[in-house]
Amino acid sequence: MSNSLNEGRYLLFLDILGFSDLVENRPTKEIYDVVDSALKAFGRWEELNGLFKTIYFSDTFLFYQAPKGYGNWAFLDVYAIGSMVLSALLAAGIAARGAISFGEFEVNFDSSGRHQVYFGKALIEAYKAEQKEKWIGITVLPSAWKPYEAANPGTIDAFAREKVWLRRTDGVLLLNPLIKLRGWYGLAGMGEVEKPYSQWDAPEFPNDILALKFIREKAESYTASQDFTSPVAIKFHTTHKFFKEVLGDECYAWCQQAALPGNF
Repeated sequence: MSNSLNEGRYLLFLDILGFSDLVENRPTKEIYDVVDSALKAFGRWEELNGLFKTIYFSDTFLFYQAPKGYGNWAFLDVYAIGSMVLSALLAAGIAARGAISFGEFEVNFDSSGRHQVYFGKALIEAYKAEQKEKWIGITVLPSAWKPYEAANPGTIDAFAREKVWLRRTDGVLLLNPLIKLRGWYGLAGMGEVEKPYSQWDAPEFPNDILALKFIREKAESYTASQDFTSPVAIKFHTTHKFFKEVLGDECYAWCQQAALPGNF
């Protein structure tokens, strides 16, 4: 294994969108609840996984691999956990955008032991990539997926066929955050998933249903006001189209029904 792979870490950089407006216009308690909800989502997976940690500042969350070194497990964990964290945030009505990278990321304390110091190329790469996007979602950068593809040839495109992500022409993967929905939809069609869906495989499966509902309703509200071009409207319209693409017409329609009070 090359030294760069030995010394690298997987990193998810995630921003809460519209946070400045939230701080300027909403009560302190509401702002706290948004941040607390996000930290709970990350904290759940820190506890369950044990090999990733979270750094938080203002509207930004860094979810990083604690032990250095590439491993298949780390790639699989970071994209899956990233998916489920984003789904949890969307289910709570919190729009977020992020990017997953792999590379140098140093985390340590200063000489006094009072301040945490963190920096690295993986952080810069993920930050720049996240800032470029015009949607609500997570991108998986080539630095993150290429080591996995080298160890598991053909797997990245195989996952794309399964709609784990869509592969863009620039090599960036657009991550599908509704990973539980993909699995349970087929079983629900065969009557093997009991209602109410809010109680099934909670919280991840219900989160997926509510996440799609949030994006769909926000996009529809912008359509109703004939807003197709404002920066925030573009994010919701783009994300809504993405969800339709990765879910397919039948699954998308089923998910709309699943969110109804009698089913959920």
